[in-house]
Amino acid sequence: MRVAFISMHTSPAERAGTADAGGMNVLIRALATALQRASGVEVEFFTRRSSPDQPDTTTLDDGIVLHHVAAGPARPLPKSGIDQYIDEFRANLGSLDDFDLVHSHHWMSGVAAIPLARAAGIPHVMTYHSVAAHPNSPLRDGEPPESPARLDGEIHCARESDLILAVSHHEAAVVIGRCQADPERVAIVQPGVDVDLFHPAAPGEAWTPSPAVEPGYLLFAARLQPLKAPDVALRTLALLPAAERPSLVVVGQVSEDFAAYEAELHGLVEEMGLQDRVTFLPGQDRESFAQLMRHASVLLVPSHSETFGLVALEASASGVPVLAAAAGGLTEAICNTHTGLLVPTHNPHDWAAQLLPLLRDPARREELGRTGRERAERMTWAHAAQHTVENYRRALAKGRVQRVAFVHAHPDDETLASGALIAHLAEEGVTVSLLTATRGEMGEVVPGPLSGLAGTAELERRREAELAGAVDSLGVAVHAYLGMPPARAAGREPRRYLDSGMQWVTEHVAGPADSSDERSLFAADDAEAVADIAAFLRRTHADLAVSYDDDGGYGHPDHVRLHHLTRAAAAEVGIPYASLTPDRAKADVWVELERYRPRVLEALRHHRTQLTVHDEHHITHSGGQPDTILTSTGLRGGVPRLP
Repeated sequence: MRVAFISMHTSPAERAGTADAGGMNVLIRALATALQRASGVEVEFFTRRSSPDQPDTTTLDDGIVLHHVAAGPARPLPKSGIDQYIDEFRANLGSLDDFDLVHSHHWMSGVAAIPLARAAGIPHVMTYHSVAAHPNSPLRDGEPPESPARLDGEIHCARESDLILAVSHHEAAVVIGRCQADPERVAIVQPGVDVDLFHPAAPGEAWTPSPAVEPGYLLFAARLQPLKAPDVALRTLALLPAAERPSLVVVGQVSEDFAAYEAELHGLVEEMGLQDRVTFLPGQDRESFAQLMRHASVLLVPSHSETFGLVALEASASGVPVLAAAAGGLTEAICNTHTGLLVPTHNPHDWAAQLLPLLRDPARREELGRTGRERAERMTWAHAAQHTVENYRRALAKGRVQRVAFVHAHPDDETLASGALIAHLAEEGVTVSLLTATRGEMGEVVPGPLSGLAGTAELERRREAELAGAVDSLGVAVHAYLGMPPARAAGREPRRYLDSGMQWVTEHVAGPADSSDERSLFAADDAEAVADIAAFLRRTHADLAVSYDDDGGYGHPDHVRLHHLTRAAAAEVGIPYASLTPDRAKADVWVELERYRPRVLEALRHHRTQLTVHDEHHITHSGGQPDTILTSTGLRGGVPRLP
């Protein structure tokens, strides 16, 4: 499975806590890595180029392929100003035909990618990571105004995505309630945590991150913006008794949307006389941040809103208790009174009232940390990747065909023209049915022990047996002959359609043989034959009919006739019709299925009266014509998504 991860406004290569990089950056990169390592899913990222030095494509140190797409000036931009370049990003992103599925992260990515997913005929999966605050919400205080396009964009993504993967029950409820998503298309996959990177501090472990502080500090880690409420952490610290006041380490930076906010926080520190107790650090690499985390005494997460709060889970994995706001997904990221404590308000007095007893009780902190670690060990990225793949398969299955009917003229046509495709579809769980119009009565017999069957009734029985063996080898679920139930219109007696034979009328046009019977397929009444094929399509519940192209592959009149008859029957039933073609230039869908060659060979060897298999690549037909065994297949016309 090949998946395109679209992250327009921020790159997975950015360090969390810098500019607009945060938990989403950590989540998408960790998930992509886990998908590739544990699930065999190939993931490629597409993000906006924010520097002229960034290459078109690069491979990150964990093997993730990252594409930089031109959209707007090649420099960092405030998130609030990026959405004006969505159309340019989409245009330069180009086709997604090489992928099986596209997973967009954040609303701008979804708006950009949905039309491309539709054009490629692949599912679009959406994860919001954050949803715009309601226009009347107090969460907007101190925040720049939302982009006018965001609210409509989020609703568009909810309505048009095949599946929405929410990171928490809280986010799922918001997406359903505010963005109008269909609950049937919303699933929850909570983030994971790297329990090898984030782990409790070992006794006597060396301390290196910052000489300015000693282990045992309070930790706040997030982008510096009002929504994350670092001011609550600072005011809470000021309310603690001076003799018991620990240090507070603030890890994070501002983005262009909040350029003046860091100065406000420094001013607040000076106003409250906390200069010697507060240390500001920039965003850290993952290893340094993990060390900072495990040497903290308590993690503070006072955010006004979080879709999940990944940093809280990382604290639990590090054996560090969490004091968090009872807001959004934070109520799911920690278990109240088991892995941390939830504060129902953002009043610093309420926070100090919860924090001080915790600081005075090392045994309680140790208990919360131990329980948090045990919980985190059950929430790894491998688990998150497994649940994500299950939902990807759900999206793929929902949008693709489930039952395909192949219609062929003679025994051996099914394997020669479409054997690899039939085997592939059957293996992928698609119910494949096969309708054969004739027994190939006019065909020659391979010279040798069976040549005496030519022109006898025994030849027909023999070819029926050969076809049964080939059908079984390919994995066909239902097989019938045209004119016999279930391929016979209701209320009509069974009938046989006979092989029409073939002769060249002109250099490029073939017709039936002079010796063909009036019961031949070529001579059959159009309405009767269409009704019989339609009966088969209905009774097998086919959602796609496949037969020859309009030239019949090589011009056989029965092939050409079946193209027109099957196409008409599919239209009558109301399902798509796709034509087989060996010409890649004509194909709307082209599939390389070399790994099914052994299955195709096994099926061909059943047709002993019609052809001789020489080796893995060559056969000779009964008339002496040499041929090459094909496993690549093309389809034209109304081709829905195939597995």
